[in-house]
Amino acid sequence: MSKRFVASAVACAAVVLGAPLGAQERGEPRFGPLSGEISARAISAWNDTTHTRIRGRYTVAPGDTVRSTLVVLDGPLIVGGVVLGDVLTINANVRLDSTAHVRGALLVVGGVLNGRQRGQVDGELQVWRSALAYREEEGRFEAADEETLLSRYERWRARSTTDWSDLFVSSGHTYNRVEGLSIVAGPRLQLNRGTSRVTLEALGIFRTGDRIAWERENLGHRLLAEVRRGVDEGYVAVGARHIDEVDAVERWMLSDAETGLTSVLVARDYRDYWNRLGGHGFVRVGGRHASTLTASYGREQWDSRAARNPWAMFRSGREWRANPGALEGHATLIGLAASVDTRNDPERPLDGWWVRGEYEHGRVDITRAADTTQLALLAPTLSYGRAFIDARRYNRIAPNTSVNLRLVAGGLLHGDGLPAQRRLSVSGVDALPGYTFRAPIGMPDVGTCNVRSEAEFTAIGRPAGCDRIVLFQAEWAGDFRVGLFGREQRTDDRRWYADGLRADGRWVIFANSGRGWLVGPQDDGLTYPSGRLPFFEGFRSDVGVGLDLGILGVYVAHPLNGANRTPRTFVRLGRRF
Repeated sequence: MSKRFVASAVACAAVVLGAPLGAQERGEPRFGPLSGEISARAISAWNDTTHTRIRGRYTVAPGDTVRSTLVVLDGPLIVGGVVLGDVLTINANVRLDSTAHVRGALLVVGGVLNGRQRGQVDGELQVWRSALAYREEEGRFEAADEETLLSRYERWRARSTTDWSDLFVSSGHTYNRVEGLSIVAGPRLQLNRGTSRVTLEALGIFRTGDRIAWERENLGHRLLAEVRRGVDEGYVAVGARHIDEVDAVERWMLSDAETGLTSVLVARDYRDYWNRLGGHGFVRVGGRHASTLTASYGREQWDSRAARNPWAMFRSGREWRANPGALEGHATLIGLAASVDTRNDPERPLDGWWVRGEYEHGRVDITRAADTTQLALLAPTLSYGRAFIDARRYNRIAPNTSVNLRLVAGGLLHGDGLPAQRRLSVSGVDALPGYTFRAPIGMPDVGTCNVRSEAEFTAIGRPAGCDRIVLFQAEWAGDFRVGLFGREQRTDDRRWYADGLRADGRWVIFANSGRGWLVGPQDDGLTYPSGRLPFFEGFRSDVGVGLDLGILGVYVAHPLNGANRTPRTFVRLGRRF
């Protein structure tokens, strides 16, 4: 199994790294002051009398063709037809409909672009949010300096050798049954010298728990020192960090925001947690395609955390799920992680790859047998090797339609077995939403690899228990627009709005299939030898439909296996993947 598993991961990474450069920054808003080149280009375009120049609102309707370069001042500009030349807007918003086709370049200066995934732009695509400062004399534009407090601040931020420091205060980006709300605060410093950068952080962590008290259980920290040389297209960074924080098992599923929202609203926490205290050193290399390769070495103290009783808004007497025990001891960790991103748009991708893979070799000198896997009862030391890969491919098959695929696979490669901190499951709204979170999926249970009774499984917190998992996901998605009264759509970046009872979002048809298993002598379908993959054996699957409205999505999933095949409705913040 381990050789096949590694070969699959290497092959998938090779395909991604060999893919052509995706324009992940194409059309993304650029902030800060306009460059001299962009200002001169905008002024020159308006002063060129051979161009089609429009003041105020302008619409290129479906079926219409503009046969020259189009320059629009103040706007907004709505494009539903064809423009044979370039399009340049000055201090105007732009909307591209699904029928829009710009044969040249599109430059938006001082505005926002809506619908860049729907329309087609053959040439370069740039969006600058800062407005153009100009003065007009006899119909011609000339550059003007905009000496405002904001413009001076933006110029200060944009200096190539900017040094800065601040007092950082933020939430821990989630809310959970172990910490309550965590608050992160402390000083940060960044020093820049040409292409070299030094970053220092000293952040303290305070956890509200179930009562606000200055006690050891509620305190933690994050310390970071990093030296980086190079630019985003190619750099090397060396650093060290020291942490005392609560970490989550299986972060690959729901986002921090989704986990925190369900916890604070209805007292349902879809993660498990443990405490890690120790230091790491790392070396990171970055390059094109937003690619990174990171090697690290660390020593940590691992400890269990008990679930507390934090406040929830609509609790209705519901008890928090117990937090499963974790392997406790002194861990030595050697890690290798890589990622690459060629998506056209990180927030709403229609084309490209996103792949993240990691390998970890761990050795834990066990101090307490709190791990629910009971591996700590077998030997005083646990050694393991674990790999994990999350590969996503977005395929644009029409201007506003895509077919997206995802493979998640990982688990034990070699060694004694995985501690609870590194075990996996295929369960819940991110993997198989047609099935209840951590509920048994048939017999044997291939969702969590549970072999206990229902009562015992619930008592220990329903932990993830699989040595290995594989999950396939696919979706067919496209844009939809609904307008009851025919009013023009807004030209901002929102995916949904109530302007004339209009809606703008994406419909989604999806399917998921996956399972987990244990490694060992083959038995009744839950355990397989290390060299065997249980493809097409015992997989659980579901299908569904939904509406993605940008800020949230509403979906219905129908299970295809098991005795209970009742459709389930669920809500996600943003896209499924």
